Amino acid sequence: MHSPSGAPEPTLLIIADISGYTRFMTANAKTLAHSQTLIIELVEAIIHQVEAPLEVAKLEGDAIFLFCRKPLDAARWQEIRADISRKLLEFFQCFREKLAQLARSNTCTCHACTHLERLRLKVVVHSGEVLFHRVQQFNELAGTDVILVHRLLKNSVPATQYLLITEAARRELEFPDTITFKSGFENYENLGQIQTAVHDFDHHDAAPKADVTKNSFGSRYRESFRLFLKLWFAPFAGGKRFSHLPADLGSMRKLGFATLTALVTPLFVPVAAVLVIFRALKADP
Repeated sequence: MHSPSGAPEPTLLIIADISGYTRFMTANAKTLAHSQTLIIELVEAIIHQVEAPLEVAKLEGDAIFLFCRKPLDAARWQEIRADISRKLLEFFQCFREKLAQLARSNTCTCHACTHLERLRLKVVVHSGEVLFHRVQQFNELAGTDVILVHRLLKNSVPATQYLLITEAARRELEFPDTITFKSGFENYENLGQIQTAVHDFDHHDAAPKADVTKNSFGSRYRESFRLFLKLWFAPFAGGKRFSHLPADLGSMRKLGFATLTALVTPLFVPVAAVLVIFRALKADP
């Protein structure tokens, strides 16, 4: 049961942000296209981990804005808060496993694909009150606490991969004893000083290591081939456009490129198959 319509509701606000790739991208169209493809792969992997009572509010580039309406029944919240805390930690495990999968499946040598290991995940969490309103089929969230959780993405934390929670969120959640937090604070104009707690995954890694040997040769081959098609032939793999092309390219040149790609694909794909087989064999324990 939630608050009456039009009234602010107590809500847990979460932003999972994938960072570390922007400053390594170049103006090269192929690198830009592959960077975006890889980020989408990682974003989708995290989204697949989201389950009730967590909900996705919206995608914000390389970040996912999530929320959880707190039930008015305090006993019910006590039951689910540990599950939410566990899910936050699972985001980091999922991110690591997907990153390892992409690294071992990728045969491309462009700047983006060879710098996958520089990608990082940071998650910020705040508890406050939110006003929900509908815009067509979407839930829009408004209020000072929504502004605050977004401001927290710009912080003074020196770590590159971390879980940052405000003092308000820390009182609401329940983490295992192995998750230790370092207290701190952030100052924001018009919002004042915000007490925070940070778990640094760079130095206190609570996420299990990804098991790179658990997949069979066949599954690694299929993943390599799927990723190859998505990186190079997105329109043939379910994409909407040839993202390797600059946005200002004329329509006739785009048509010519699409035609040429369609003609060479039957020749190029077998070559790609050899490449991904070789990569999968190298990864075979």
